[in-house]
Amino acid sequence: MRLGVIDIGSNSIKLLVAETGSSLAIRYETTWETRIGGALGTDQPILTSKSIQNACKAVKSLIDEASGYDVEKFFIAATSAVRDAGNREEFIDAIHQTTGLKLRVLTGDEEAAYIAWGISTDSVLAQYQEFCLADLGGGSLELIHVRDRKIMAKVSLPLGAIRLSMQLLDDMAQPMKSVEMRKIIRRVRNTVEESGFRFPKDINILAGTGGALTVARAVRANWLGQAEDQAGNSLSMAYLRFLYVELAAMTMDERTKIPALPEERADIMPAALLILLTIAEMAGASSFIYSSHNLRYGIAAKYLADDEASGPEFAKSPLPDLSVERRNEKQQDINSAIRGAPGQN
Repeated sequence: MRLGVIDIGSNSIKLLVAETGSSLAIRYETTWETRIGGALGTDQPILTSKSIQNACKAVKSLIDEASGYDVEKFFIAATSAVRDAGNREEFIDAIHQTTGLKLRVLTGDEEAAYIAWGISTDSVLAQYQEFCLADLGGGSLELIHVRDRKIMAKVSLPLGAIRLSMQLLDDMAQPMKSVEMRKIIRRVRNTVEESGFRFPKDINILAGTGGALTVARAVRANWLGQAEDQAGNSLSMAYLRFLYVELAAMTMDERTKIPALPEERADIMPAALLILLTIAEMAGASSFIYSSHNLRYGIAAKYLADDEASGPEFAKSPLPDLSVERRNEKQQDINSAIRGAPGQN
């Protein structure tokens, strides 16, 4: 069966066309940078009429695009921006009127579960018996602990890059202040600790998904003159710290001039990187293992399951080379920017 999965996130809307059978085969995927989570920083978020119209236009266009791939069924899912909106029923009705299809608004727990299913389809992680995953979106952060193909713990937290940027930065278009950096770090640490999620003490393998890591990987590939398929799956903390310090010192106009950094994400990238660095510090990890297999992959993978209660099974395909590409990485002593800061009160 050809399944079309449309993931309506806070910062983008994504399409995945997958063929389900004895294994999951990806036929097509694309992304529309359509931010609908512009009100996530408020106490009572409301989706604006323009956001709803833009989302409907994007979803309709993606459905039309998917029609060229003989899609038999669509699954349209929305996450934090719609889940937290006071007028989410209006959004659901608008999508239905535009497309004739039903939108499913996922709970935080459902979102985390589907992400866990998605990451289980990535052969890059098949060699690891135990690891943690951080999926950073615009509205929320999902943390998942996987051991022996089973979900040991999962949590969805209001720590998305748009949300914290709007709540804790005075001006997202200006360089980040030291006091703002400390506020973000404290918010992340306190929220994770209060959630009860615990990183395993003896396991420091950390996988990462989401737009911020996708952009960071693309920026590095551009600097190194690499094609996307040569970019590697490991993003070191040294590189991410360097990129954070560079971007945090820039205005948004300056950030938009960096090749491979989309203008639509230039305002939230410093906060996004700082959130990820704080999580890595808490996990004791020295790098992120990057994966693009998150929510939409998980929804598609669920159609492969014979038993709804069964846990995710990892892909059996040969593992790719996981060697870390460090050639020509710019090195700076920037540890003072992050290391030590997460431990501040």
